[in-house]
Amino acid sequence: MKRKFTFLFFIFFICIFCPAQNTYIDGLKNQLKSNTSAEEKFKIYNELTEYYRVSDQYSTAEKYIQEQLKLAKSERNYTEEVKALVQNGIIKLNQSEYDKVPNLIDAAHATAQKSNDKTASLYAAYLNIYYNNTLGESENTIKLIQKILPEVEKQPSEILLNAKLNYLLYGIHSEWNDAKNATLYARKAVELAQNSGNKNMLSSAYSAMAVCYYFPYEKTGDLKDLKRVTDMCKKAVALYHEFPGQVSAHAHALALLNLANYYLSYPVITPETRKEIQDDTAEILKLTQHTTLNQGIQAGALGILSNLAARDQDDALSEQYLLKSEQILLTQQPVYYHVMINIVTDLSKLYVKQKNYQKAYEYQAKVTEYSNLLYNEGQAETAKRLEAQFQSQKKETELKALTEKTASLKKEKFLYIGLVIIGLIGTFFMFRSYHYKLRYSIVREKKLNTEKYEAEMRVKLQEEEQARLKAEQELLTLQQQKLQSEVLASQLHIQHKNEVLHQLQTKLSDTDININQVVKEQNRVDNDFEKIRFTIQELHPDFFKNINEKAKQKLTPLDLKYCAYIYLGMDTKQIANLLNVEPKSVRMTKYRLKKKFGLDENMALNTFFQGVFSA
Repeated sequence: MKRKFTFLFFIFFICIFCPAQNTYIDGLKNQLKSNTSAEEKFKIYNELTEYYRVSDQYSTAEKYIQEQLKLAKSERNYTEEVKALVQNGIIKLNQSEYDKVPNLIDAAHATAQKSNDKTASLYAAYLNIYYNNTLGESENTIKLIQKILPEVEKQPSEILLNAKLNYLLYGIHSEWNDAKNATLYARKAVELAQNSGNKNMLSSAYSAMAVCYYFPYEKTGDLKDLKRVTDMCKKAVALYHEFPGQVSAHAHALALLNLANYYLSYPVITPETRKEIQDDTAEILKLTQHTTLNQGIQAGALGILSNLAARDQDDALSEQYLLKSEQILLTQQPVYYHVMINIVTDLSKLYVKQKNYQKAYEYQAKVTEYSNLLYNEGQAETAKRLEAQFQSQKKETELKALTEKTASLKKEKFLYIGLVIIGLIGTFFMFRSYHYKLRYSIVREKKLNTEKYEAEMRVKLQEEEQARLKAEQELLTLQQQKLQSEVLASQLHIQHKNEVLHQLQTKLSDTDININQVVKEQNRVDNDFEKIRFTIQELHPDFFKNINEKAKQKLTPLDLKYCAYIYLGMDTKQIANLLNVEPKSVRMTKYRLKKKFGLDENMALNTFFQGVFSA
């Protein structure tokens, strides 16, 4: 629903300034034939050009543009010449002749530079803004508007141009569904349009505010919000009767169509509202029956009547309105596919409801056909816009380069004049300057090469330093691992020796050999075992802790000793000799340890312990 309203308001915007009746236009034409002043003629030309442009009668509009250009050149009125160029540019944009617009923009800016009137520059900038907006360059459009808007606000005579710029900002933010900013700029457009006295612009601004009021209704569904929408539309409709001749028939028809569409949003349509919808659609059809290129508006009005008939379950009348809408749309070339797709879709649904499946299929096929045509048309239009954007960007780049080149040539020109005046001194100066530049270039090149070489050397040194640090780290790791193994082996050896000496002391306690003194001396040497053990724990703090955590059952000190011997890579015979036990006892102990660690019989204990150590 919102997209349909947005489209209608876009049409509404481009139709501002359209006179209300042909008698008013005829009166303007007659004034041109009379002895009116040049200033009055310029005003009439602007109104006539606007009227025929928004009516899509471009050939007639261009005729008045050429007359306005001729008069402006003879009067040397650059501002009016710019306005004519702007109108011509907008016509080209409406006809999708994007490639012709950049030249008109350049011509408008060149003409504005000849004028001392700031207004000329503002209108030239407006054509560029309109061009960017048509190409879909929304962000760039906003930047351009914000750039000239402060200047426009300083021109009291250009309130209408100010209103147009704010309306453009509203349109962009409305497309973005930015309700807050859209409402802000729509309110500004209403205020400026009221001050300008232009009723067509005011009608457009009122319609913009209706769209902004529709945003909260979409969220809340509150009928109070919808009433604000319809009340604002009624303000736009009322202008046509309050100010006869100042609001165009085309614009009034669109305002009526918008109001009727909003009325259809009510869940329940009262008899009073129904009568108002019917009166509005009747007035729309009456206003557009003698004008050209209004097929979309007529079809929209008939579509509303079809909707009312469908609500009354009068399928025959609904079908009649839809078929008439289809025939009206086919009289316009090219066909306006957006509305046509809605019409044939409704017809297809209606025939499905009537169980007339053959016609339903025919119109569904038309939906596909028109959708494909609309897609192709959109693709072609997009391609043209992209080409125009590319050419515009290319031109901006070339213009920037040309500006820089012009500035450079200007400097060179002054330099050459100075050289001619100075003569030989200038020649000498030029030689010295060339020599200095050459020397500077050579020095700069050497400096760059030196910096490059130094940078490469720094990178190389950093890589070598990193490699050296890595090698040192690996060496320290290996040394630490070796030291850990040696300390652990020494500790186990000391412990074994103490046990042997203790046994020897027990066996020889009755002999005359003073073996006790020897053992005491040996014990004194080995009393530092706990200190050595502490040192082992510092070098390898997690080994005994880890194997205890890995064990499924509690490990005895003897178990820990076996684990250490196995971890040091000793085989069964070596461990038996050290512990003075049978190899069979060692094998049984290994088997028992595997059970305590929950290992498979094929799993080697030393492999398991290495894994615990590396973890």
